[in-house]
Amino acid sequence: MKTLFTRTASGIVFLAIMVAGILWNQYSFALLFTIILAGTLNEYFNITAVKREAGKVKIPVKWFVIVLSVIVYLKSFVLSSLPASGLPDLDNKLLAFFQVLLRLRDTNLPMDAIVPGLVFIIFAYELFTGSENPFANIGWNVIAIFWVLVPIVLTNQLYFQHGGAFLLAVFALIWIYDSASYASGSLFGKHPLFPRVSPKKTIEGMIGGVFFTLLFAFFFNLCPYLGGYSNIEWIVIAVVIIFAATFGDLVESLLKRSLNLKDSGSIMPGHGGFLDRFDAYFFTIPFVVAVLWMIAQVHNMLLIFDYLNK
Repeated sequence: MKTLFTRTASGIVFLAIMVAGILWNQYSFALLFTIILAGTLNEYFNITAVKREAGKVKIPVKWFVIVLSVIVYLKSFVLSSLPASGLPDLDNKLLAFFQVLLRLRDTNLPMDAIVPGLVFIIFAYELFTGSENPFANIGWNVIAIFWVLVPIVLTNQLYFQHGGAFLLAVFALIWIYDSASYASGSLFGKHPLFPRVSPKKTIEGMIGGVFFTLLFAFFFNLCPYLGGYSNIEWIVIAVVIIFAATFGDLVESLLKRSLNLKDSGSIMPGHGGFLDRFDAYFFTIPFVVAVLWMIAQVHNMLLIFDYLNK
């Protein structure tokens, strides 16, 4: 009972922090995700320290990567928050389409150049460590960039293009899927989903999670703050979230099993650490951004066809 109370209380606090941070204003959003970024990277480097050979340079790789990652994230935030520029707002659908393309030209800079540059800086860093296994170290360090930094940089894109309410809706679908899977698995679970990695996850739990996630997603189009996507589009988004969240959770379980850990940390009593709370989100966000891009291309093509048929 005490454990249940602790989990519930910390879960309510976590939910309040996430909602307030995302919806209050863009600066609370930036502060929230800067904390998530730095906290997750710190936790990741702490738990994987046993797998990496300590370097001989004065600046430990953990702080080297954390500081550079925070700089990259804030650079991405500034670029993403810049006001729209380019063509004037004309009553022309085709010109409006190109206006959107012009507006977004600079926001992609972190993903196009800065993040790859950071990866190669990590390669160069290893030249000075004197490590006997430099590429093993590089592998662990680069994982941190692609697993943690890239999704959080993409979060800026999602936030400024679709709004805080949409970002919160993505979190909501992940939480609904996780909670419904846990409840369904506890009540009906008999067949393990992936016993080698996570013996407690069951096929029945996943089925329950899928059902309730799709059920909620079907009605998201009724909210005027969620981008105006149709029922079918929300179902597509939810399906992508379901599969990505499932694999995200399993990948983090695989990491913990390889390190003989139960939790990645203890930032949330009863829930674990940053990686435990955001593993599904980190894995999900690149796929959500990709599917939104594909939906946008379909819309753009329809706009062009509509313009040409006038």
